[in-house]
Amino acid sequence: MALGAVLFALLGSLLLAGSATAGNSFAGAFQMEEYLKFPPVFLYDDFEDCRRWYRDDDYHHYDHTVLERGVCVPKCQDAIIQNATESGLDRLSREDMIHRCISAEITPHYALSVSNDIRIRHCYSRSTERIPYDWLDVLFFVVAAAIIALVVGSTVYDLHQQVKQNFPDDYFSRSSKQAHQRLLTAFSLPRNIRRLKEPIHTQTRVDLACFEAFRFVQTFRVIFLHVTIAHLKIPQRNPEYLEQLQHGASLQTFIAEFQNYVQTFFTIGGMLMAINFLDHVRKNPTFRLAYFGERLLNRLCRLVPTYALMMLLEASVMRHLIDGPFGEQFIGESAENCQRWWWANLLFVNNYIAWDRPCFIPSWYLATDLQLFVFGLAIMMLFWKWPSTRRYIFGAIFLYSVIIPAVAYLLTNITPVMTVDMKDTEQYIRGQRFQSVLYFPFHQNTGIYFIGMLAGIVYHHYRDQRKELFKVAAFRQLAQFSGLLYVFSIASVSWVVSNLSWLPAICLAAYASAFKLSWGLFNTVLLLALALLHRHHWIKMALSHPIFRVLGKLGYSVYLLHFTVIVQVYGREKAPIFSNEQIVTGYTVEVLFFSYIFGTILCVLVELPTGAALKELLEPSTPRKPSINQVHTAPEPLSGSGAGSTTPAAANTPVPAPEAPVMSSASESR
Repeated sequence: MALGAVLFALLGSLLLAGSATAGNSFAGAFQMEEYLKFPPVFLYDDFEDCRRWYRDDDYHHYDHTVLERGVCVPKCQDAIIQNATESGLDRLSREDMIHRCISAEITPHYALSVSNDIRIRHCYSRSTERIPYDWLDVLFFVVAAAIIALVVGSTVYDLHQQVKQNFPDDYFSRSSKQAHQRLLTAFSLPRNIRRLKEPIHTQTRVDLACFEAFRFVQTFRVIFLHVTIAHLKIPQRNPEYLEQLQHGASLQTFIAEFQNYVQTFFTIGGMLMAINFLDHVRKNPTFRLAYFGERLLNRLCRLVPTYALMMLLEASVMRHLIDGPFGEQFIGESAENCQRWWWANLLFVNNYIAWDRPCFIPSWYLATDLQLFVFGLAIMMLFWKWPSTRRYIFGAIFLYSVIIPAVAYLLTNITPVMTVDMKDTEQYIRGQRFQSVLYFPFHQNTGIYFIGMLAGIVYHHYRDQRKELFKVAAFRQLAQFSGLLYVFSIASVSWVVSNLSWLPAICLAAYASAFKLSWGLFNTVLLLALALLHRHHWIKMALSHPIFRVLGKLGYSVYLLHFTVIVQVYGREKAPIFSNEQIVTGYTVEVLFFSYIFGTILCVLVELPTGAALKELLEPSTPRKPSINQVHTAPEPLSGSGAGSTTPAAANTPVPAPEAPVMSSASESR
């Protein structure tokens, strides 16, 4: 009866309102303030909240002493005024109003008092709804317009030259002998699309083409990792789902293995850098110190333009897409970090400086990878100048790589492997000291890169007699040891994480070193064995499929762009989200799809053409063979023995693909 009386009163009110405004339009009579005074037509108690009452177990990993609320300030103010029992409420500050509204929700239901310490992240109002454009936006639009003009002009010129030559079939695969024409066609769209599917011309590129499959798989896993971290950051409707997962052995193992993703790239990078260097020395035995600067400049020319453009995009235009309560936490935070710490990123020191204030989540890797490249190249230069030092330097680096993770563990209060602290999700779990001590620093990853360099030297030695390596007892024993070490590390990590409180510190220190080196060592043995397999072996043929070459060339652009996609996807949400396996998978698929779509555009319009143009402008003029990518291939034919070949694709993901400086052949420095 009570319900019927309410409905009857509501209907009567609406009829009276309708008769009073007869003859006027509905839009003119409708008043949102009056409408909001009525009870909601549809209102359900939260289903998942109700389901929690039937559960016996509850694990708390978020900081449950800190509550996060999204408060509509006008609604809060109206509620305070309606329930006012004292004067002077119009002089309440925004913080006081919000405190009273939250207290009105918490205190009666949970018998808890709310602290006066309130942190307001961001408030939307008419004044903040639209972010004004500034010089950063103008700069981005000017740069974007210049890129589009270059692409259009270069494409038109290239097509005109094609017409003048009567449309030869291989026109876009050939490079002009004249330097000015190569420069004018650097931004040609069909020519850069052709670079994405460049065929393999050398035996070494055939040997190492299978690496692209490894790079793609690890790129996918990195994207999934970063989606997971962003998913932890956004407010949850069912936080206990993520908290309960922390107790499972599978998730503990999965989290600990996060650090192994980038180690694949480090080992590939070290291996390919060594192969490139040894190829150069074989063709140019006279020591030249200038080679070091040439290689470093070549690499920076490939990395910096695309990197700088993405930072400018993140710091300018992307912030205008902020919409909803989480936009500032994701998009706004990234834009602010790019504006403040752009110099640390462009100087490639952001793995030590502002590592906890990332412009992009993965940007630390670019700094560490470049530092490792400089380190590895310097070591190889020492070997070139003083070959007798090789044994001592390798011995010292190996000893250092084994000891330094253990020493770092003993000197700091960290876990021996990566874990997730739910209280740190606001900072993308970067508040954990494990990341700043054992994960990001260059000096903690030299061992992985060093192992890759050794593998490159071994490959260079055995590629003309590839079957001989598999007969070497030491190699077989190393393969068995590395496999057992990796299996042991993965199988034991959950037990170790669950028993940190009583395990001896010295044992945990040894475990930290073993776990850090286990995948790098095992992965390098796998890559070396694959590189020396016969090109027609079915495993090698599957991993060398042309699709992986294309995906590998997109790796750098996708790596740079995927975080921008992540913050846009999560920043668009308007309320706490419900989490389960299917939903996280859905977010991952969406981010992966758009990352590769926009990554392809970025690669074709910016990465490949700027690399080609800068190469023409900065490198000395030399006679060239008629191949669009000859600077990335050696004169050795595919049917050759491989002794004079050069490396194939890019050194590692986040480093540009086959055209990347890390993977460039010896002819790049001429």
